[in-house]
Amino acid sequence: MRLNTLTISGLAGAAMLALGGTAEAALVDCPASFTADVTAKVHDGGGAPLVSAVSACQYLTPANPSNTATISNINSAGFFGFSDWQSNGQTQMGGSAYTGSSGTWSILNADFANYDYIIVFKDGSNTNLTAFLFNEEFASGAWSTPFTDPPFNFPGATTKRDVSHVTIAKRYNPAPVEVPEPASMALLGMGLLGLGAMARRRRG
Repeated sequence: MRLNTLTISGLAGAAMLALGGTAEAALVDCPASFTADVTAKVHDGGGAPLVSAVSACQYLTPANPSNTATISNINSAGFFGFSDWQSNGQTQMGGSAYTGSSGTWSILNADFANYDYIIVFKDGSNTNLTAFLFNEEFASGAWSTPFTDPPFNFPGATTKRDVSHVTIAKRYNPAPVEVPEPASMALLGMGLLGLGAMARRRRG
């Protein structure tokens, strides 16, 4: 029987805990359904079918109920391969829109031409920070809790946990400036030479 990478990682982590060691936090990709249309945990908020507002999702393991969604903790996790996330003025938000089993989200002063954005969810026991990378199609929408079993492991018959707070962070990533291809530059140069030759003929 072949063991996949996640299974091997899980067994290694369990072995470390059994020996009394502390397992280091690692990022794991969420189930594909978390980012897919219809079943996305962060979506456009419209009627059925729901349209995903995110392109990727990662969560930290093992569980750490004290890991709050501060910018420093988000950068320590290195979500989506980056540690330069910064505040968007929406750090550790509570209130009815950002707590419970579902709510709404809105990116403050969204500027997709210059920034990438993520939304990071926090809960308590048997969970850890869970982040979604926005796909830049929507600046607002709705969400449902990503703290479900699976991928998290809850005791008893519990299948989901409520969100306690949310952070929306950004990182500077300006859209690339298009550079003309060499062939286009050559055509432009030939055109300019032609115009110059025509101007000389008219003078002569």
